[in-house]
Amino acid sequence: MATEATAAPMSSALDADERVEKKRLKREAKAEKKALRQRQKLENRMRLDKRPEIRMAAKLEAQEVIDNTLVDKAVEHIVQDDHPTAMPTQKEQADKVVSLMDLSMTQFSLTMISYAPSSILELDLSHNCLSEIPGLSQMKNLVSLDICRNEFRSLPESLRELPHLAQINASRNQLRASADLLVLLTKQPLPSLQSLDLTFNKKLFTQSLLDILSSSLPSVAIFMTVTSPPPKGAYIGNSPGERDPLLLRSQLEPFTTLELRKRLVETFGHEPYSNYGAPPPGRAEVMGLLLAEYAKLGPDRKLVRSLGKPVPDNVLEKVQRELESWSDRYDKFQERPMIKASKYMILRSPTEAEEKMIQIGSRRAHSAIRKYQQNLTLWEAAKEAMASVDKEFANQFTGLAVTKGFVGSPHIDTTNIGPFYGLSIGDFEDGTGGIRVELDPLTVCEVNTKNRLGRVDGRFPHFVGPYDETKTRYSLIFYLTEGEVQPKTKAVFGEIIE
Repeated sequence: MATEATAAPMSSALDADERVEKKRLKREAKAEKKALRQRQKLENRMRLDKRPEIRMAAKLEAQEVIDNTLVDKAVEHIVQDDHPTAMPTQKEQADKVVSLMDLSMTQFSLTMISYAPSSILELDLSHNCLSEIPGLSQMKNLVSLDICRNEFRSLPESLRELPHLAQINASRNQLRASADLLVLLTKQPLPSLQSLDLTFNKKLFTQSLLDILSSSLPSVAIFMTVTSPPPKGAYIGNSPGERDPLLLRSQLEPFTTLELRKRLVETFGHEPYSNYGAPPPGRAEVMGLLLAEYAKLGPDRKLVRSLGKPVPDNVLEKVQRELESWSDRYDKFQERPMIKASKYMILRSPTEAEEKMIQIGSRRAHSAIRKYQQNLTLWEAAKEAMASVDKEFANQFTGLAVTKGFVGSPHIDTTNIGPFYGLSIGDFEDGTGGIRVELDPLTVCEVNTKNRLGRVDGRFPHFVGPYDETKTRYSLIFYLTEGEVQPKTKAVFGEIIE
């Protein structure tokens, strides 16, 4: 009995010790789970948040956690050690986050990093001037690569050698839809890839390319800025000729989305978009914001006028005869279908056509020379009209656009290297059918070109003002596409009449 009595208290003491130990282990496990949750939260903020201030705050919070010993050493791997004292051990491998963001680098080298390449989990090279990453293949454990806002024309071939790479941010580069890009991404897909950001690469813009990538990489989230076909609401009408030229939106459509955003900031005082924050809104939203700002100012922009320089009557008569003869020769002739016109022909100067033929020997160059020869008398009459106003330009212009029934069609001449001259002839009413061009964000000028030559810079948005379309309106546009690019200074070169 005595033995049994002694054993009972001993057993009870052992059970109590076990309970204490279990409680301790339970507390430690609970604390460890809490630490891991906190670690994950900090990691997510540091890795995934696009805002630098949030990433920095997370980094500072992680350092404070370490300093106060609230979490174990597991969280230390998200804080970069600027002065490592030893090479990473096997246990520490693949836990380093390296950021070389916004250092204006044109070249990258592994010597810039203090860690062993195999220890790097994430690499941020965004906001630099890089086009290649030597030594990338040595980062065998890399999970995330950020090369946003650089100068890559193609993705590094060494991506194939990174079996754990899950996230690539290659937005805002100069990537293009080449066979090499498709082969790299689709022939032997990167085994761990989960997210691929290709947004705002101007040469990667078609829905068909996105469809190919999406079907080839069904488990990857692919982000791409598609502008062809344009997203819903991005544009009205498929071409300048389809748009109502009197609508403000039609007059703004020639601008790029970047230029529209710039106008919101510079003209209407909106906050500029950060290069480091979330992506800016798309074209449809930007256009909506801009039209709302214009609506606050009134229904229309201010319209002023200017007069071109008159062409002598005897020269006008010669030009009109040649235009009527040209119209009779060509029943239907439309070389610029994006523009609304019953007839549109482009004549190249013989010098320009011959130079292109020598350079590329193309059929188009031969065709341009034949067309020039067939319309030589029209070219000479037009040149005489030009010489009556500007003799120097008469010997310089490299192209002549000949039109009949040109209507509206707000556009920008992207291939011109300087201002052009415009002349219109016909029985339409004087003071109508002039060239309307944007002087500034709030003002449009109509240049009267009937029997006159008006000088306008077509690199600003412009279109033909309204006129009675039952009447005849011919036009000649004298322009430059070869030679030294002239500064873009002002839209109209004649006197402005308020």
